[in-house]
Amino acid sequence: MHGVALLVVALYAAVLWLPGLALGWLAGLRQWTLAAAAPLLCYSVVGLAGPGFAAVGIRWTPVSVGLLLVGLAAILFAVRWAAERWNPRRESGLGRVRAALRTLTQRMTGRQPPAPERAADWTRTAHLGVTAAVGVAAVHGAGVIWAGLGRLSAIPQDWDAVFHANGIRYIADTGDSSLVGMGTVNWFEDGVQVFYPNAYHLVGALVLRLSGADVPTVLNAQTVLLPGMCALAIVAMVYRLGGNALLAGAAAICAIAVTSFYDMLWRGPLLPFATGAALLPLAVVLLLDLLDAPGWRLTSRAAVVFAAALVGLICLNPAILFSAMLFVLPAIVQRWAGRPRLLSSEPLVILAVGVIAGLLALPQILGSLASAGGEPVDWPADLSWRRAAYELVTLSHDGLITTPHQFTNPEWALSAAVLLGVIRIRTLGRLRWLLATGLVFGGLFLLCASSDAAWVNALTRPWWNDRWRFIGLCVVPIGVFAGHGLAELYRWVDVRLAAARMLDPRLRQRSAALAGALVTALFLVASAGLYGGQNTDRMRLAAPDGPVVSHDEAQAMRVLATLVPPGERVLNDRGDGSAWMYAIAGVLPVAGHYNASRIGPDAFTLAGNFRDYPVDPQVREAVARLGVHYVMLGRGFVREDYRRQWGFRGLENKPWLEEVYRNPDAVIYRIRPTEAGRP
Repeated sequence: MHGVALLVVALYAAVLWLPGLALGWLAGLRQWTLAAAAPLLCYSVVGLAGPGFAAVGIRWTPVSVGLLLVGLAAILFAVRWAAERWNPRRESGLGRVRAALRTLTQRMTGRQPPAPERAADWTRTAHLGVTAAVGVAAVHGAGVIWAGLGRLSAIPQDWDAVFHANGIRYIADTGDSSLVGMGTVNWFEDGVQVFYPNAYHLVGALVLRLSGADVPTVLNAQTVLLPGMCALAIVAMVYRLGGNALLAGAAAICAIAVTSFYDMLWRGPLLPFATGAALLPLAVVLLLDLLDAPGWRLTSRAAVVFAAALVGLICLNPAILFSAMLFVLPAIVQRWAGRPRLLSSEPLVILAVGVIAGLLALPQILGSLASAGGEPVDWPADLSWRRAAYELVTLSHDGLITTPHQFTNPEWALSAAVLLGVIRIRTLGRLRWLLATGLVFGGLFLLCASSDAAWVNALTRPWWNDRWRFIGLCVVPIGVFAGHGLAELYRWVDVRLAAARMLDPRLRQRSAALAGALVTALFLVASAGLYGGQNTDRMRLAAPDGPVVSHDEAQAMRVLATLVPPGERVLNDRGDGSAWMYAIAGVLPVAGHYNASRIGPDAFTLAGNFRDYPVDPQVREAVARLGVHYVMLGRGFVREDYRRQWGFRGLENKPWLEEVYRNPDAVIYRIRPTEAGRP
């Protein structure tokens, strides 16, 4: 079983990376930026193509998407070939005159264009070392997630998972890649359309079709890739901003040790949001590539890539675009503060590319604006500001703790490394702006956690007023400053050891190796193995066997698939996990999600009054309109305070219901229409 699961993970990685690597290389990306940006480019392409395919009636299949990717690659290759064939030295005489006048003017006025900020200059050994660090981060993070899940086919138990699972199944089954199609699993009456950006689900649907695996396995296969995705993005950012290899490797490893990273992967899980959060550093990398690109050819190429990155973030989750703006702003302020002459041109460049990206992703933007005007979400602020500040500083946020006398699990080793990194911020170079980014996200976390003020809810609404999301966004700044702290500690130890061995220069390299070993061992011991046990325990909250969907309930859903004709809906309780019947067995439920807002009148009537089927003509009419013949009820509920909906209480031994299947956690009934009118 593990071998098959590994193949699904490998297939998911191939689907995410290979198209992005090909398109990114043709667009001029190289080295760490290419490796890190490949998944984001993939999400960008599918996020735009999905609604486009739906608009012209093309089904979303591996073949149609493969042809699209081949066509895009051919176009990029042709453009690149034509651009390289054109020799700027052969430009017209007028062009040469203009260039000469521009050079003369610059020399006479002394106003030379600012030199671009270059990436770091690492040796081959440094690149190999950072590659090893990324590998450690990816394997450790994937191992934590997999160990917590127990098996890759485990069913995530929290709120959002069923929506993502049903969405992937819907796109794979129907080929409908529109922005509102997958919502019809739950919202199917009265023409109600519910928007949700679907780049994440479009990729998942391709993997589902290609692998033949079950939907939970596909969900979890992408989840185990997220630590490596995050580590790559951090390394690309450090490399692009001139950081050294030691910092890059240490930051990548520290980031995947932070528990709040895994909190996004079991609570909800917030899979599209977490994917965008892992890719956030690329917003800075690709923006700087655009601003530093020399000449119109390279500028045009960088503009296309940056616009694609913005589109990819929007298509993953609109809140990630706002997060990217907050993430990038301190970097741009630092850049312009040091070189104010750039203010004369760079804001216009950013605005122009942003407008292009906005036009490309206009359906997603309009859908997001419509969703923002819907039902508000107000997570209660149940922490004092002192408690919230303590949990932020000690990296011990635990929203499961409900009383002030309970204790959290501070990550003291990471906190100490972050503190040392902040103290030594002067040596962080062009990455110093990350402190402001961390303070912004940390400040928003404090507000969400400790205040229910109307202005706080309005400010944080793009993030659903959810403090878990803000503490998750802090992972990248935490990882970089913790990595910087460890790098500075290494330098201090190295200098002391080298000084102690000055009489024997042959021992210098051994001193450096010994310093690295000492700092690594100290951090691994102090962090209890990168907090692997603690983070595994958190991931165990994601997919135990129940209470929402147990293996017995899943088995009942598979039995249901043998009873119900394709396309026929099954009546079910909205809160008991039976909404998973579509993702697991392909059977459409009446309640396709725990969310009851905007559901149709027939679904509402049956949830409240189905028990009155024999004597209530409105109930019988609703059953007839929906074409319902079967009912399934599960034992567990998605929230501890949920109870059986009123319309499904007391159905045992009713003469108008035939029990066709039962196991310890689920029961299936067939409705006997001939019993109508007999209580």
